Amino acid sequence: MKPPNRIAQFKAGAPARPGPANRGITRPASPRYAVQPPVPLGNQNQQIRATLNGSRQVAGSVDIRAAGGGKAFIANLKVDQQHRRRGVAHQLIDAAVAAARRQGFNAATLEARPSDSGITPQALVAMYRRQGFKNVGRSQRGNPIMERKF
Repeated sequence: MKPPNRIAQFKAGAPARPGPANRGITRPASPRYAVQPPVPLGNQNQQIRATLNGSRQVAGSVDIRAAGGGKAFIANLKVDQQHRRRGVAHQLIDAAVAAARRQGFNAATLEARPSDSGITPQALVAMYRRQGFKNVGRSQRGNPIMERKF
């Protein structure tokens, strides 16, 4: 009987070569996420959700709204603890930027404000920089304000 293929059991995106370092290690495959179209929330706010395997189980969400001056404001990025470090936040920010661009905005801004139980301020800013955002100032709370032009 042929042994099970362990390569398919490793986290997506991670190198998964059988060898001494990986022998006997079985990690569940990362779940796949589907990013849903923006849903109106009222007061010109919209929410984009990432669901698990296309189901209704929400893994994360982000809000967008008009900020004036042709800019969209991205806020309230949330990813459930069990779905962090799997690219969900990246997908949500990409979807928010794409939605803002489709809606005719010429830039997106956000406040890099970490939650109490999550990412460090430095890691959060680094994540947004990787997605093309640049520091443009500070909020009244002292957090970086970042912007991405389209």
